[in-house]
Amino acid sequence: MKSKEFSPSITLQQLLNQQLESLIEKEEFNSYQSRILRALKQCKTSALGEHWEACDACGSIKVHYNSCGNRHCPCCQGANRERWILDREYDLFDVPYHHVTFTVPAELRVWFRLNEKQLYNLLFGSMWGCLLSFSKDPRSRLEAEIGVISILHTWTQKLEYHPHLHCIVPSGGLLKNGEWKKKSGKFLFHVKSLSKVFSGKFCTAFLKLHNSGELKLPHGVQKADIKNFVQQLLGKDWVVYSKQGFNGKQSVLEYLGRYTHRIAISNYRLKKLENDRITFTYRDRRKGDIQRVMSLEVEVFLKRFALHILPKGFVKIRHYGIFSTRVKQQKLALIRKALQQSPVPEKKKRTLAEVILKTTGVDITKCSNCKNGNMLVIKVIHPPRGSPRKLQENKSFMYD
Repeated sequence: MKSKEFSPSITLQQLLNQQLESLIEKEEFNSYQSRILRALKQCKTSALGEHWEACDACGSIKVHYNSCGNRHCPCCQGANRERWILDREYDLFDVPYHHVTFTVPAELRVWFRLNEKQLYNLLFGSMWGCLLSFSKDPRSRLEAEIGVISILHTWTQKLEYHPHLHCIVPSGGLLKNGEWKKKSGKFLFHVKSLSKVFSGKFCTAFLKLHNSGELKLPHGVQKADIKNFVQQLLGKDWVVYSKQGFNGKQSVLEYLGRYTHRIAISNYRLKKLENDRITFTYRDRRKGDIQRVMSLEVEVFLKRFALHILPKGFVKIRHYGIFSTRVKQQKLALIRKALQQSPVPEKKKRTLAEVILKTTGVDITKCSNCKNGNMLVIKVIHPPRGSPRKLQENKSFMYD
């Protein structure tokens, strides 16, 4: 997979440089959001320190500012995404796959914003509980072990808050006798039935969380109103969308490459900055996926972007069933044997340079000046509060 070079004329970093500090002074962000946004603002600047590299053949020296490495940064996800995708080559096998999306009613969004970690976890748990129950139900005509790779997204193309899960599910499951059972029909499970079971599992667990005192209540909501609110939720249309979207392993890898490490908005969608307004493109899904443009005040834009900063340490990509870390080595070997597919070699641990070489064809360890020598780290200057990257100086290299 070759990546293309892209140099945007307008970047998120420019917008942060322009207005972040004034917004922090006005207390528009909490302390964690402020820390993340400052890291994005300082990415690849002297504020995060620097490291020097020298060629062991011609002696030419290059100075690189350190990157922030934050998962919300539009400049820092490329290598992380490619490394993750390369690792998935060891986990997938060649069968059709379904793309299933789980969403929640709009009335719950204010609850999600107040209780991000609890309700994101609940969203994942309800999704897996729903799919697991269908996989075991005789009426599903499957009755086999399934697996899910699930990804949390919280945004729309307009940067509005809209938490939902994208799930990749193989079309079939592993039987107890070690055979692979192919799911018949175009659909994984009936979507209306999925929606009903999903909403029931979510609402039951939501009420339990509330009764245990683990949820913050939105402004104006009383405890006595919760049961009635949950009953109203159960009467809503919960959208679970399912389609058979992938013919095999390679199609899934291409899809995951676009979705896994995606952030709320990338720099390439930023088109014009004028009079403190940012114009950006978005896809109008309701009108046939047409590309349109939208303009927002920079302050409003940055506040929308901050809505999608995930809680500290939160895992947004999760694996269930046959893909779970605890059992996947054994289960996937059984599946490949049942499908008469070749076993995969032992997983390699790749360095950053190896990942970039494999995915772009560029060897960053080679000197761009003489084309022969190797670049060695000769000096590391850490930022005041510690280095964002662990770099090893080459003590044996002599330099002035």
